[in-house]
Amino acid sequence: MPKRHTLVFFLFIIASFILMTFQSKWGYTFHDNIFYVILNYSNEVIHSTADAFKQPFRRMALRDEENQKLQDRINNLLLKNEQHKETILENKRLRNLLKLHDNSQGYVATAEIIARGLHSLKDTLIINKGANHGIKKNMVAITPKGLAGKIVAVTDSYADLLLMTDINFSASVRLQESRKEGIVSGTGTGKCVLKYVPFGEEVHTGDIVVTSGLDQFFPRGIPVGYIAKLERKEKRGHFQYIEVVPFQDDKKLEEVIIIQ
Repeated sequence: MPKRHTLVFFLFIIASFILMTFQSKWGYTFHDNIFYVILNYSNEVIHSTADAFKQPFRRMALRDEENQKLQDRINNLLLKNEQHKETILENKRLRNLLKLHDNSQGYVATAEIIARGLHSLKDTLIINKGANHGIKKNMVAITPKGLAGKIVAVTDSYADLLLMTDINFSASVRLQESRKEGIVSGTGTGKCVLKYVPFGEEVHTGDIVVTSGLDQFFPRGIPVGYIAKLERKEKRGHFQYIEVVPFQDDKKLEEVIIIQ
């Protein structure tokens, strides 16, 4: 038998002898007290060990709670920062609208876009102004960038704005430099086409298109867009195919000015 096992064996014998001696002298009461003391001490050791074991997890829980509070605070600061940026951009747009208002003849109202139109066959937007604000059908909507569209339906508090990219839209226009005339129409794809420009007319990409006022509907000189593409193929008929990109992007439209 190894020396270590022998030592353990003798210690066990000695401990048993001591317990039997105490038991024969004091009886079961002391025996019960000994086991009570051992049990009580064991419980204390267990509880102490459990508390020591729990401490790291408690500290981790406290750190997680503190981290969550810090993250919530960061999120709130980021939200306030974004709101501040949005306010700055809105103020900038409103200042530009105010300048346009001061320089626009026939000003009627400034309106916000509040929804997409419900008409499935027309590219329309709904504005938050209507007949109660002096808006009537066929009035023109503009922005600091240029032409946006025209009013096609009106209620007391709201109105439908037909965008210039809609296939039902058309306006008399001219090229700003050469003064060549034509009709701009929507395509339903976010772009427009300039119609009725003969092959003999010299047109270049980048040329600016403005309203001519000859249709007696749209005021003269409103910026419309620029020529992005053109084709002079005769298979298209007697006129050139000219594609126009509006200055005012429909997807970025938020406010408009309504003029007569």
